[in-house]
Amino acid sequence: MSRLQAGLLLFFIILAGTAVRSYSITARSLWFDEAFSWRLIHFPLTEMITRDAQDVHPPLYYILLQGWSKGFGTSLLALRMFSVFCSAIALWAGYIFSSYAFKSRKVGFLAVTLLAISGWDISYAWEARMYPLGMIFAFLSSYALLKALRNVSLKWSVAYGFAAAALIYTHYYGYFTVAAQALFAIIFLIRAKNMRLALYAGIAGVLAVLLYLPWIPVFLHQNQQVRTAYWVPPIAITSVPDTFYQFFVPTKEIPPHHFPIVVLSTLPIIGVICLWVWMFFKKRMRRDASVLTAMLGIVPFIAGIAVSFLGRSLYNDRFFAFAGIFVFCALAYALMQIPNKILRRILIVVVIVGLGASYLRYWNELDIMYKPGAHGATQYVFEQRSNDDPVLVSSPYVYFAIENYATDEFLAPNAVHLFSQTGELSHFSGGPIMVQSDIVGPSDVVKYAHTVWVIDTTGYTETPFQVPSNWTQVSSKTFPEVFVYQGDITVRQFEVK
Repeated sequence: MSRLQAGLLLFFIILAGTAVRSYSITARSLWFDEAFSWRLIHFPLTEMITRDAQDVHPPLYYILLQGWSKGFGTSLLALRMFSVFCSAIALWAGYIFSSYAFKSRKVGFLAVTLLAISGWDISYAWEARMYPLGMIFAFLSSYALLKALRNVSLKWSVAYGFAAAALIYTHYYGYFTVAAQALFAIIFLIRAKNMRLALYAGIAGVLAVLLYLPWIPVFLHQNQQVRTAYWVPPIAITSVPDTFYQFFVPTKEIPPHHFPIVVLSTLPIIGVICLWVWMFFKKRMRRDASVLTAMLGIVPFIAGIAVSFLGRSLYNDRFFAFAGIFVFCALAYALMQIPNKILRRILIVVVIVGLGASYLRYWNELDIMYKPGAHGATQYVFEQRSNDDPVLVSSPYVYFAIENYATDEFLAPNAVHLFSQTGELSHFSGGPIMVQSDIVGPSDVVKYAHTVWVIDTTGYTETPFQVPSNWTQVSSKTFPEVFVYQGDITVRQFEVK
C-alpha cells in the first residue's frame, strides 16, 4: 500500500468515525458537567483560570474551548463539536502511535477502526468535556516517548516533555498515564545502559515538571478540597469489572450483578488481563511496544484503585478514558498476530461487527429522542410563561443547564434563578461558576406573586423544593433524562395567593 493509499484509507476511517460522533449531537440535553464548561468559558481568561482553580480540574481544556468559542460561538452544537474535533484528532493520534509502536500500518488501521466504532469511545465525543483532548495527548506523549527511546533523540525527548505536561494540564488522571510512561522509561533505560539516553530522559522529565510547576500549588489546593468532600461513591468489588464491561458493551446503567449476567460481565476484564499477560511475555519483535501498551492500560487502574483505598474514592469509569484507548490498541495488535490468515480475518470481522452492534444497542438503549430532560423542561416553561413569571430551580445540578437553554435558545438571561438557603454552593456543585445574581433565597421567594414556575430533579439524590403554604399547584409535567443518575426533571406551575 502506497503512502497516498494509506493516507486516504486513514482519512475515510476518521471521517466515518467523525460522522458517527456527530450524528444527533445536540439531541441529548446538556447536563451539569457540560453546563459547567459553558458557564466557565464566559468569564475573561484570567478570571476563568482563577475560578477553575476553585474547582477540581486543570485549565488546559477550558483555555482551548474558550479559544474555540471565539470562532464558533458557545452554542451546544459548537461546544460539543470541539469534542468531536478532538476525538477525530485522537483517532489520528491512535493510528500514529499504534502503527509506529508495532511497526505495522495494519495494526494502526485496525486500532483506529476499533476506536472509531467503539460506543465507549464515541460517548466521550458527545460531551463538552476534556476527555477527547486528553486522549490526544495520551497518544502523542506515548508516541514521542517511544521515538525518543528508540532513536536516542533529544528532539523527541523535548516533545515528550511538552506532551506529558499537556496531558496532566488536561486531566489529573493523566498523572497515572505519565506514571506508566515513566515506569516503562526506567525499565528501558536500565536495559539499554545508555548514558546519553538517560540524559535525554532526564531533560524530558525536568521539562515536564518545569512546565507544570506553576500549577502545583493549585493542584494541592484542589486535592485537599476533593479529600474533604467529593461526589464519587466508594469503590466496590464490582467497580473494575464494570469498567471493562463498559469498554466493550457500554450501557447507561451499571451491569446487573446477578447470576449469570455477573459471570458474563467479567469476561471482558478476564480477556484483557490475558491479553496483557500475553503482551508482557511475548518474545517476538516489538516487545517494547507490547510492554508499554500493556502498562498504559494497567498502571492507571492500579493507581486509581490505590488512591481510592488510601483516601476518598476517586474511581469512576470515565476517568479511565486514557487507559481504555490502549486496550483497543493492544487488541488490534493481538488480532494481527494470529498466524492463520482466514482465522485472523474472521476474528477481526467478528470484533468489528460486535463493537458496531454494541454501539447500536447502546444508542437504542439511550432512547434520546424520548428523554428531553433539561431542554424539554426549559422549552415547556418558556413556551407558556409570561415575561414576568419567576422561574425557580431547586438544584444546582440542573440549574446551569436550564440557564444555558434559557439564555442561548430562548434569549432570556437572568430569567431563571437557583434557590439556595445559604447562598453558597460546594466546589463540586457549581460554586466556582456561580455569580451572585444566580441565587435567590427564602427572603426573595416570599415576595413572589401571581404565577411561579418551579423546576426540580429526582437525580443526584436531590429533593423537590418545598413550596410556601400560600402557593397552589396548577400543573406538573415530567421530562426524563437519559442516564439514571440524572433522574427526571419536573416542572411545576404554581399560583400564589
